[in-house]
Amino acid sequence: MIVDVHVHYIAPEVFESLRRRGASGGVRLLPGEGVRLEVGDEAPTRPLLPALYTLDLHAKFFAEQGIDAAVFGPLMDVAGYSLPPAQAAAWSRLQNEALAAALHGAPGAHRGLATVPLQDPALAATELTVAVRDLGLRGAMVDPNALGRSLGDPAFDPFWKAAADLRAPVVLHPFLLEAVERFGRHYLHNLIGYPFETTLAAASLILGGTLDRFPALDVVLVHGGGFLPYHIGRFDRAHQTRPEARADGAGVPSGYLRRFHYDTLVQRPDALGYLVRTVGHDRVVLGSDHPFWMGDPDPLRVVREARLAAGEEAAILGGNAARLFRLASR
Repeated sequence: MIVDVHVHYIAPEVFESLRRRGASGGVRLLPGEGVRLEVGDEAPTRPLLPALYTLDLHAKFFAEQGIDAAVFGPLMDVAGYSLPPAQAAAWSRLQNEALAAALHGAPGAHRGLATVPLQDPALAATELTVAVRDLGLRGAMVDPNALGRSLGDPAFDPFWKAAADLRAPVVLHPFLLEAVERFGRHYLHNLIGYPFETTLAAASLILGGTLDRFPALDVVLVHGGGFLPYHIGRFDRAHQTRPEARADGAGVPSGYLRRFHYDTLVQRPDALGYLVRTVGHDRVVLGSDHPFWMGDPDPLRVVREARLAAGEEAAILGGNAARLFRLASR
């Protein structure tokens, strides 16, 4: 079974609920052409791509690519981290219930990932528990930038503990960025900013001790892990020479590389080959980022051209994801 673990979807029932209740709850559906949302005081979204809320368009892509199943994540643009905690929890619950219902009625072995109110780690833990135990979702997707707080901050431990106890993988997917004026041209906020946020979060989880505190925690880094696998030697050098890197008691950073999983969205077979050699083929999962522009329109190609052993290729294309997200069970 070939499994894509990096796709995005919002069930249309979310929009229907917003139409019924109007602007209450801090989130509203904007009038006009296309689907646009306004979450709290955040800027309105761009019109959502139709595939973001149309399962048939995802199914068409999967059929064309030979993908058998997907792990559907939410859209981090509308995660709602700026909402008051109670409103954010309600917004997460609406999305999660709608996603679970939509996937339950869809053919195939598709599964979903929850969105959680990460601004309140205790509420995030509660929502993840409901999403996994009651709704059948398989984990969560969170933004590495939790409104400027590092994910390795012990304040987030209630959420990480819940994820570890539930055996619920957490996918880090960037959206919010630090304000960098030089990102303004050439799409650099995406090309550089997103991998930077993933790298920063992974470093925080390592050096802040989160991975030591929760040895059962599974974390997935999209975009091939950002810059982490390719500059891990720099992290090790800092650990050797700078007391700041050892301040919270973490071990040598390269020793944590296999604590993460990484998707294949690196666009080049040679880059994927390096990633597999560095972290192990059993830590890599297929990811397309459908339906976004920076996704891979032919995601299996990079795996098949990376000159991997047959068993390694099969694991990356589906075996690892089936194990990690427990796709054989409802």
